[in-house]
Amino acid sequence: MSFKNREIDIKNLSNAYIFEGKNEEANKVFALDFAREVFSYYGIDDKNNPDLYLIDKKGGVIDIETIRQVLKDIYLRPYNGKIKIYIIHNAQDLRQEGSNAMLKSLEELRDYVKIIFTCTNRYNLLATIRSRCQIIPIQAEEGDLDIDMDKLYSIMAHIYNGKIDSFYKNKDFFNKYKDDRQTIYKAMLKVYQALISYNYNKDNLDYNTKYMLKKFPQVSIDEIEKAIFLIEDIQNAARTNINYDLSIEKIIFNIFREGNF
Repeated sequence: MSFKNREIDIKNLSNAYIFEGKNEEANKVFALDFAREVFSYYGIDDKNNPDLYLIDKKGGVIDIETIRQVLKDIYLRPYNGKIKIYIIHNAQDLRQEGSNAMLKSLEELRDYVKIIFTCTNRYNLLATIRSRCQIIPIQAEEGDLDIDMDKLYSIMAHIYNGKIDSFYKNKDFFNKYKDDRQTIYKAMLKVYQALISYNYNKDNLDYNTKYMLKKFPQVSIDEIEKAIFLIEDIQNAARTNINYDLSIEKIIFNIFREGNF
């Protein structure tokens, strides 16, 4: 991966970065590629590199003990004598005490230490951490979702228009995704992203999407942002086995409330 024409200057690195993107795996790949390119710039072989550290809990919580180990290691000079890079993948899963500990270290980083936080939503990190990092949005192409988007557009439009019975009539549609809940959450986010485009730049949308969005009442940007934050919070909570039915009902009743009160 080349970092030309991006917001990253290999010759003038920040001490800390946030790589933010919707696709967790793409975020990690981008961070690893970035680290390899930095090491390459310094003439360092990245194979079996003891100065590259990846914290990846595979969707689990990043506990304080893990962060304490990182913080102990940060104060040691790199084996290569030039630079060491830490990647904290899915940093939105940091516990509060871990976030606070990281914040203190960010204020005292040596020039040879670079820290990368990857996350799906920067606002799930402490504001004080965000203020000390260069934020790099990651755009990753996602494959088509295995879901009937037209049906989802129609159901959500009906509910925004006060027809809550549309949800109950289509419970089977939502039940299909009980074991693949991320698909329905991502599909709902896709609807809201399309609504934003519809409000500001219809030309970016295909004819069919514009036709489906005509069925919606006027939805303000504030309402769309609230809905997106709600779904993203539920996406993150889903890792701790949040009840699927309750999560869908929470989203649906939020749609009904915003559209009718």
